[in-house]
Amino acid sequence: MKVLRLAFLAALAGPCAAAASPAGDIAGTWECRLPGIEYRNKPPILYVAETGEDQSQVTIEVDGFAREIYGRSEIAVDQGGWWKVKPAQGQEFMIRPDGSAKQRTPAMGLRFADSKSDYRCLRLPPSGVPSAVIPLAPADEQSAPPVIDLGAPPEPAQSEGDAPKKD
Repeated sequence: MKVLRLAFLAALAGPCAAAASPAGDIAGTWECRLPGIEYRNKPPILYVAETGEDQSQVTIEVDGFAREIYGRSEIAVDQGGWWKVKPAQGQEFMIRPDGSAKQRTPAMGLRFADSKSDYRCLRLPPSGVPSAVIPLAPADEQSAPPVIDLGAPPEPAQSEGDAPKKD
């Protein structure tokens, strides 16, 4: 619904919409990945927060990138739908929000000048928002998880070499 509203407003505003800052659209926590790279448990994270009234500024923090970037950042329009981000501390980078209505999860590209390819970032849901749970089986077929008594001694394990003895 929000994407449709943004598309409608962009159509009404015409060329003026291109000069508007994406600060409100990019606020949130983003998980970023480079194509072809396997991240075990912790992909790079980009945190973006609005600074209030000024739509040309956001507060940026990163975690998991091989660089230190943080602080109040200026956002300025650049070529090809990209936005230049100038952080208070660290290297400048570019972002391009993906306004595609086909995606359920908001996405954007992130590019560093010295990087060979662009990061693909997906917005994570805000903390405290329950995620959708998809049941694997109908409720009447689901069984309760096994109960493990942590105080009970473990059952002896039998290995291949420990065959039961016959008397």
